[in-house]
Amino acid sequence: MTSHSKEGDIYINFIRVNTLKISPSALKERLEKKGVKLEKTFLDYAFRVIESPFSIGATPEYLFGYYMPQSLSSMIPPITLNPSPKDRVLDMCAAPGGKTTHLAQLMGNEGTILAVEISKERVKALKSNINRMNILNTIIINKDMRKYKEYLMKKKILFDKILLDAPCSGNIIKDKNRKVDEKDIEYCSLRQKELLNIGLDLLKPGGELVYSTCSMEEKENEEVIEHVLKSRDDIKLIKLSPIANFIRPGKIKGTLKVYPPYEPFFIAKIKKEG
Repeated sequence: MTSHSKEGDIYINFIRVNTLKISPSALKERLEKKGVKLEKTFLDYAFRVIESPFSIGATPEYLFGYYMPQSLSSMIPPITLNPSPKDRVLDMCAAPGGKTTHLAQLMGNEGTILAVEISKERVKALKSNINRMNILNTIIINKDMRKYKEYLMKKKILFDKILLDAPCSGNIIKDKNRKVDEKDIEYCSLRQKELLNIGLDLLKPGGELVYSTCSMEEKENEEVIEHVLKSRDDIKLIKLSPIANFIRPGKIKGTLKVYPPYEPFFIAKIKKEG
C-alpha cells in the first residue's frame, strides 16, 4: 500500500473528477472498491488521495478520462476565472491541460476555448488529455502567444475570459533539471509582464483575466501585477477572497496565495474597463 500524502510534502495528491463523464460519487465508489482511500475537499468534484495500492495515473478510470490527477492549488485559477457556457475563452499557456480541461468542465463543454501552447512536445500531452477527457469545445494552437497575438488582433478576435497560468521559476517542482537563480527569476518576470500585457490587449472591454503562477517569488507575482496596474489605465484589479482554508490573502490586497505543503500558487484577477 502506497501513501501519497505525507505531511510536509510539496505535492499532496489530489484528483479532479471529470463531471462531463462521471459523477464524483460514482468515481469514488469505483476507486474505493479497488483499495484507494479518498478524502473530501472543499470542492465536491475533487478528492485527496490518502492511499492507493497503485499509481493513481495508471488506472482504467484514468484512461477513460474520469479524472485528472492535479494539485488542489492548480484548481483555483479556473474556478476564479469562472467561465460561462457562452464565453469565448483563451488559455494562453495551456499544456498539459489540467486547467484547460477544468475550464471546459466548468463551461459544460459549451462555448469556445482557444488553448495555445508554445511547445510542440507539450502539445502532445495537451491533445492527449483533451481527447481522453472528451473535451469538445477546445481548439488547440501550437504557437508562441507573443507572435500569435498579431493574427488574433488582425482578425479582431477578442475574448470574454482569459487564463494566463504563466511559465515561472516555480516549475522547478516539475522540472528537476532546472537551475533557478536571480537571472532566471528576472527572465521569468520580464516574460510574464509581456504575456500579461498581450492577454489584456486580447481581452474584450468588460472581460476578465486571471493571472497565476506556481512561484513564490514577488518578482513574478506582485511585481508583475503592480507593473501592469501602473502602466495601463484600461484595467482594474478585482479583489478576491479566499475560498478555502489553505488559501491566504496576497501582499497586494485582493490577490491570493497558497503556501506549502500545498503546491505554491499566486492568483490575481483583472477586469478590462470600457
